[in-house]
Amino acid sequence: MRKIEASCTIQNPVPDSSLLRLIPDLFRLFPKYSLPVQEFAGKIRNPVLRNLFTAALQWHEMSLIFLMMTLAWMSNGSASYPIGGSLPLAKSIEERFLKLGGRISYRTKVSKILVENDRAVGVKLADGTEHRADIVISAADGHSTIFEWLDGKYVDDEIRGYYDKLPVFPPIIFVGLGVAEDFTKEPIMASYPVKNPIRIGNSEHERIALTNHSFDPTLAPTGKTVLTIMIPTDYVFWEEIGQDREKYDAEKAHVQEAVINAVVERYPDIRSKIEAVDVATPLTFVRYTGNWRGSYEGWQFTRETMRLNIKPTLPSLFNFYMAGQWLSPGGGLPGAALSARRTVKLLCKNEKIPFKTSTP
Repeated sequence: MRKIEASCTIQNPVPDSSLLRLIPDLFRLFPKYSLPVQEFAGKIRNPVLRNLFTAALQWHEMSLIFLMMTLAWMSNGSASYPIGGSLPLAKSIEERFLKLGGRISYRTKVSKILVENDRAVGVKLADGTEHRADIVISAADGHSTIFEWLDGKYVDDEIRGYYDKLPVFPPIIFVGLGVAEDFTKEPIMASYPVKNPIRIGNSEHERIALTNHSFDPTLAPTGKTVLTIMIPTDYVFWEEIGQDREKYDAEKAHVQEAVINAVVERYPDIRSKIEAVDVATPLTFVRYTGNWRGSYEGWQFTRETMRLNIKPTLPSLFNFYMAGQWLSPGGGLPGAALSARRTVKLLCKNEKIPFKTSTP
């Protein structure tokens, strides 16, 4: 007898009637605001305003309507920054899962999904051990799940087309600086041009975006601050130099120095106050998360993908489901959580179990 229990926490749900009333407006907005932010900014006549709009709000090839939605969520309190960063959020999910009777095995990397007669029956770990299961749900990287752990045996042209054609968030260099100075009176975000462009591989970056985390007291002792900088980069470049540890370390050191120089342009006295530096490359993201090509949020939310609805199941494979950021464009924790809810709801339907939610 299989026991399957579904539970989730819902905050500020949108009533169905309210959502239905929005549909006509969404259809009117779609043609005008589905274009990329940069294309929209090109329509602004004033060059100063146009450059400001692009510098502040450009986000790869993301659609303008996604930007509008994000700003609306922030305005009404539906989207915000969790104090303490992502760790407390992950710990709260862990606590809830354990209280519901779940078990978690850390440091247990999956190498294969076990399949018998087109039915998922468990997982094989990197250490060779196997764990059998009635139902397997992968909330991991989509490409690894489909093309490595299942050997690409359960795909069709549509699924293959996702990974061949859809635009993904480009990988990033993420630089963190621990500074022995109080930045509480400085702007939380600053995007500015640099005198000496930062060259990474074949790309030059003429401006940087600096985030000042002084608003989060848990990240640094009193009187000190964490600053972070994210720079989009080319995965192939890092993949190639990653084969040579000496070249890889040298490039990381180059990026570190170039970024510090860029920050010094804005804060001339900061160099001597930097106490800690951390540089994460796309290969770092792959090592920690397994995300395909180091893409930190999966599919971009563009004119072509915004109405995409990727199924949480694979053709001809039974007792198997997927969840996570690779099932919907836009990426991030909210999309991953919503996809998980949808997946569990489908699982309950297939198992003929009522779908019920509860709050702690």
